[in-house]
Amino acid sequence: MVEFGQADLTSCDKEPIHIPGSIQPHGCLLACEREGFRVRRLSANAASMLGLEGLAPGSLLSDHLSAATLHTLRNALANSLSLGRPAYVFGEQITQHGRFDLSVHMSGDDMVIECEPEGAPEDNNQFVANLRMMLDRLRDIADMERLFSAVVRLMRGMLHYDRVMIYRFDPDWSGKIVAEARFSALESFLGQHFPSADIPVQARELYRRALIRMIGDVSYTPVPMQQLPGLGALDMSLSQLRSVSPVHCEYLSNMGVGASMSISLMVDGKLWGMIACHNYSPKILTLGERTIVKIFGEFVALRIVVLLRTSRLHVTQQTHSLIENFLRDAVPMSDMPSYLREHIADLAPLIPCDGIGLWIDGQWTTYGTAPSAPETVLSLVSIAHERAGHQIWHTDHLKDIVPDAPAMLPDVAGVMIIPISAQPNDYVFLFRREILQTLNWGGDPNKTYTNGPLGPRLTPRTSFAIWKEEVREKCLPWTDNNLEAAGLVRSGLIEVMSAYHQQQLKERAQADTRQRMLNEELSHRVKNILAVVRSLMAQPVPEGRTLQEHFDVLQGRVKALAHAHDQVVRTDGGGLLYPLLDAELAPYRLLPDTITLSGPPVWLTGRALSVMALIVHELATNAAKYGAFSTQEGRLHVRWWQDEATQDWIVTWQETGGPTISLSTRKGFGSILLDRAVPHELHGKTQKEFRTEGLFIRFDLPAHHAELITQENSAMQEPVRADVMQADRIRLQDKNILIVEDQLLIAMDVEQALADYGLSQVRSVSSVYEALQAIRTDQPDCALLDFNLGDETSADIARALREREIPFLFATGYADRSMIPTEFRDVPVVRKPYAPATLIREMEKLLSRPDVSGA
Repeated sequence: MVEFGQADLTSCDKEPIHIPGSIQPHGCLLACEREGFRVRRLSANAASMLGLEGLAPGSLLSDHLSAATLHTLRNALANSLSLGRPAYVFGEQITQHGRFDLSVHMSGDDMVIECEPEGAPEDNNQFVANLRMMLDRLRDIADMERLFSAVVRLMRGMLHYDRVMIYRFDPDWSGKIVAEARFSALESFLGQHFPSADIPVQARELYRRALIRMIGDVSYTPVPMQQLPGLGALDMSLSQLRSVSPVHCEYLSNMGVGASMSISLMVDGKLWGMIACHNYSPKILTLGERTIVKIFGEFVALRIVVLLRTSRLHVTQQTHSLIENFLRDAVPMSDMPSYLREHIADLAPLIPCDGIGLWIDGQWTTYGTAPSAPETVLSLVSIAHERAGHQIWHTDHLKDIVPDAPAMLPDVAGVMIIPISAQPNDYVFLFRREILQTLNWGGDPNKTYTNGPLGPRLTPRTSFAIWKEEVREKCLPWTDNNLEAAGLVRSGLIEVMSAYHQQQLKERAQADTRQRMLNEELSHRVKNILAVVRSLMAQPVPEGRTLQEHFDVLQGRVKALAHAHDQVVRTDGGGLLYPLLDAELAPYRLLPDTITLSGPPVWLTGRALSVMALIVHELATNAAKYGAFSTQEGRLHVRWWQDEATQDWIVTWQETGGPTISLSTRKGFGSILLDRAVPHELHGKTQKEFRTEGLFIRFDLPAHHAELITQENSAMQEPVRADVMQADRIRLQDKNILIVEDQLLIAMDVEQALADYGLSQVRSVSSVYEALQAIRTDQPDCALLDFNLGDETSADIARALREREIPFLFATGYADRSMIPTEFRDVPVVRKPYAPATLIREMEKLLSRPDVSGA
């Protein structure tokens, strides 16, 4: 703090203007004890102005004032205490010298009594009549600018000040003249801006507490206070006569002002602005006149509140309507983020802006003029986490906050950040462009030095000629209405996002439950498969069969199970009969008419599909060794249909043209499987006949294990001809094949299978790095990529192959293409376990395509 009266512009915000120790001379001030009315302080002019000789600190008011006056003072103090502001008494007869208007309030332990000469009753009556007329004029004005214009004209007409202005504070406490009525010879201040330093913070606090403030003569000589020894300074925050800081008087004097008065406009408990009155010669209003002016100012403030709230209500209604329309189609909360991203443009009418950014679940979506550089977006999100959190945050000068903001100019200069989820994570960013503005300041606000008694002193500016400032790098300021609309947007989006997150949590819990159930089901199925494989492995080696032959038999049976399992997984629990037969019998199509498959499209349950896979594999193996497939002339006809009487599905296996088959007395695994699998597993029937022309078997499958379907994709495909397959092998024999597979045993199996088909130039690698090295050092002709390589994927390998126009196909053990990026949606996929014939066929297709890049 600095001593009152010793401050300049560098320290005026530290000057204790509420304890000036003096008053203005158009009245006098007494401060006494509340109970005994013992005088503790008084202004030096009190005794002479009141005509009370001997009045001094320490004397009793009861020795100087009548009992009636003391009673009036007690009542006024009671009213002041109940109202929390000074109470007024008009026309009180203090002495024979005259009547006075009194203002009474408590300040600390002091009862403060301010006395001013009584105004003429006819003048007060005229003011009251004018007040009624003025209130009626303003009552129905519904436009803020019209209200301000009417207020300054009515005030000047009643008070006859040379200039009456409405001064509105901006958020940074600088001010702007928004309305003005003046003597015609004076220059206009309308539209001018004034820096916040013109009205320091402690002055604004006094304006908030005391709603009216008058300086009758800027050049007045202060009247000092006298007081009892040992007392501190008197707090005059609520005093009518309080002295004014010399800095402020110098400021007014530099403007040529001789007298001033201000009426505070309080809106929702905050200092919104002031009605400022300037006169270019001294001018004093009586306490009665100022009281009427204060009532008028309070009415104006109420009208401002009404208009602001009406405007906000209109904004609220409009925003509610827009939000309802925006969210009308968002009732299903299954994917609210996607809905918001798709409808981001619909947010634009809610709050005026030039661009929108949406940050949800770590994904950035924009509309209009908005930043897109990743580093800038991350910087904005970091600011949102730091400054917005759970509340709306905005700035019209983003350059002060974001380091790379200059790079965004002029497209983005300001931002409003609206959190839209309960936890600080998701935000709507509203962006505004740079607006070049020219501000008219009431004089150059730069510092001015003058020589004072103690040397150079920083003083208020002496020139108030218009000083223009060009404002850059700022956007149009965000208004209260913008904030009101943003609050509604936030509330609406938080509600739906909370519902979405609740649904996500519910679905996640349900998914966890389903996952546990699937894991248990998977464990059950794996154990069953392992048990079946174990039973296959436990079968004794038949007499006359070598270990290699037995191994080939077991391998074929396991592959049949794998093929059936793959169909079950791919088709969600079952599969078509025809693809199963076609896959198992394809290796035995020596001639186009070797195998005939006929029947309608039939869907088998997963259980029936696994059983039929083992049975068909066993029958085909036996036919190759002992039946129709063992000779060039042999033929196989497989038919299936639905029995109309029993509704069972009938599948027949008829071999012809092969060697004569005799009934064997030895029962091996295959024979037991053929005889018992369908009855035991499916509760159907099996009928086997060794006919002269060849083996005949009929299987009756209960209706609940099979179903007739009509989907277009169920149509049977033409079998691959043996001569075509042989040609494929020949074309691939001189090709360089790259296999990317992280499982060594699977890679070895594929290498061996391809070698058996005559492909000798086959390389296997297990990682992305090795694959890229192999591509650069010895470019392959074709590649097979296992997509999932443990902790990485083969996506980068696929891109490298595509750049070099090398054809490739993916291999995966998953039942669908969900793991493969959409950019490779047209790349062929083969599923594990690999069938060599399928690999050969797919590779040949790739190499024979006009565009062999895999694209």
